[in-house]
Amino acid sequence: MKMNARRCGAWLAGARARWTRSHPPCGEHDCKVTRRMWQRISWWNGRIRLRGSSYCAPQCFESAARKYFSAACAPVVAVSPVRHRIPLGLLMLSRGQLTYPQLRAALEAQQGSPYHRIGEWLEKLGFATEQQITAALGLQWACPVLAWRRPQDSGCARMLPYRLLEHFRMLPVQFVSSTRTFYVAFCDGIDYTALYAIEQMLDCRTEACLISRSSMDRELERMGHEARDGDLLFESWHDPRAMAHITCGYARNLGADEVRIVGCGEYIWVRLEAGRDLATLLFRHPLAVPLPAEPSGGNHSFARRVAG
Repeated sequence: MKMNARRCGAWLAGARARWTRSHPPCGEHDCKVTRRMWQRISWWNGRIRLRGSSYCAPQCFESAARKYFSAACAPVVAVSPVRHRIPLGLLMLSRGQLTYPQLRAALEAQQGSPYHRIGEWLEKLGFATEQQITAALGLQWACPVLAWRRPQDSGCARMLPYRLLEHFRMLPVQFVSSTRTFYVAFCDGIDYTALYAIEQMLDCRTEACLISRSSMDRELERMGHEARDGDLLFESWHDPRAMAHITCGYARNLGADEVRIVGCGEYIWVRLEAGRDLATLLFRHPLAVPLPAEPSGGNHSFARRVAG
């Protein structure tokens, strides 16, 4: 009798362990038994992962996603960047590529039109070539300068949303899967906010390089004419609750098994993965979007597919 009880206890312990491995606990602390029952009816595969945690039902996932969106929407205290780099004009002056009168003329022109960088004015006034300016930027930012050619890896170009490429003026160069290293090109200077977001989203490390402005303009224009059906941009204002609800809906439609949410400058970047299928949602950060006027009536589209 005792032997049978031991065997029964061992069998129950093994069954419980197998069940725990195949059905890990839900990451939502407020998960209820009714939700677990409901997920068998409504959830596409019973589980979805978000930041390393697994969720058993749509309500659990949406509740957790709302917390991540709230954190991503929190205002960030602006900190003045440390001016530790030699200004581009002084750098080129020290290398004998400019004269004092030329630098003074470019600075005066920039004061009249501050939207253009000093390098653009040096090129417009004929004081320096684009190659000289790009090389000087490479020295200023202590990173290599790349002679741009279109990446052979088409999958690399699809790893980053076009709107982020356009906003940060950057291009994917190469992704080395063996070392999980993503090489990214800029043209006006390195944006570490974008690099940090890429690392968080793709679980990789990034390496930056510089290319010429003309190469950047040509490649972004080319990519802008390519259809990217998986990218959706939400331009109007949404609070964290609405963002979570929208994300949950798209995750269910796609049958996603993993979701990542990362703040990236003026955008909140969401990546939905379902096996080899991929979708990207981009929400404008609430602080970057003016509050909309009260609609006059009717349903208004709040998302659009991004061409490019």
